[in-house]
Amino acid sequence: MEKNWKRRRKGKFVFIGLAMIVGALLLVALVQFLWNQLMTDIFNLKAISYWQALGLLVLSKILFGGGGFKSKGRCGGRFRRGNEGCPTLDDEDKSRFREEWRRRFADRCKPREEEGK
Repeated sequence: MEKNWKRRRKGKFVFIGLAMIVGALLLVALVQFLWNQLMTDIFNLKAISYWQALGLLVLSKILFGGGGFKSKGRCGGRFRRGNEGCPTLDDEDKSRFREEWRRRFADRCKPREEEGK
């Protein structure tokens, strides 16, 4: 039974890998199709080849990021109020933080009480 399970697992990984490759190829073809259908008519640009569409996708990934490779942010993406992995500050810690902030940046920032006067 264990051999059968390993074979299924290996087949699943192969299928997922092939599906990702086919998906990427179809995405490039979609970009090429949309460019050639829309951009040539709207902006009077030249039609692009498949490889130019691939280069356009790579360039946009470099310039704009995205695609699921963004950083997770604070606490590895697990930041929620009350989360044990990344607890929030209690009132005492907040007041200590405010006092330290005021001490360090008193010459640059005015407290709220002085702003309205």
